[in-house]
Amino acid sequence: MNNFIEQLGISYVTEGEGQPFIIFHGWGCNKEMFQFLIDHYKDKYSVYAFDLPGFGLSKEPTTVMNTEAYCDVMIQALNYLGIEKPIALGHSHGGRVLIKMAGKMEFDKLILVGSAGIVNKRPISYYIKVYTYKTLKKLYSIGIIKKIFPDLLAKYKKNAGSLDYQKASPMMKQVLSTIVNEDLRKELKLVVAPTLLIWGDRDRATPLEDGKLMEKEMKNAALVVFNGGTHFAFLEQQSRFLIVLDAFI
Repeated sequence: MNNFIEQLGISYVTEGEGQPFIIFHGWGCNKEMFQFLIDHYKDKYSVYAFDLPGFGLSKEPTTVMNTEAYCDVMIQALNYLGIEKPIALGHSHGGRVLIKMAGKMEFDKLILVGSAGIVNKRPISYYIKVYTYKTLKKLYSIGIIKKIFPDLLAKYKKNAGSLDYQKASPMMKQVLSTIVNEDLRKELKLVVAPTLLIWGDRDRATPLEDGKLMEKEMKNAALVVFNGGTHFAFLEQQSRFLIVLDAFI
């Protein structure tokens, strides 16, 4: 059953009874991706899977949200539902939000799957794209260039962005541009809950080195690597994923 917290614009599903177990999805995804987890744990826990603002059935934000804003609105949602000291699982962007929340509320256990939150040094190709775009933008100030190639700047911007960026709405493009530049390394030291880190060794969205760094910086974290796994290793190796979660929880 889909539920909706009207004043926050947040959609969620909940099944089961017992200790709360909350689930946050990654960028461009939604709560339906984790139905297998709900089915697995609903006999032991009250499982809540949320659509974060701008995804699934939740409302798109009307202003540009940063990670702090995601953190605050999701804490409000949990307070509204009376959820205290939950087990919390976040994939990618959902993990980023949970890291930020960990400094403001208490988690019983934390599970971060291919979590975002670390800003790495940019490859040279990134700077080439940025400066090429800036050069094109300056050339566009010359009217004749714009008249001859009216769609060139828009096409370059579209093709230069990541797949997530290309698929996003205008508002969510601004949100993505904001949050991907936020480094949460300092927040890692504030995470005190026992933390399980799960990473695919072929993850290209959030490299395995990010997981190793999180394990090093957190006070009570352990990293499990899924060989052959990508950014979606939890779906590619569901059986192993559930066995590892069961052992941790």
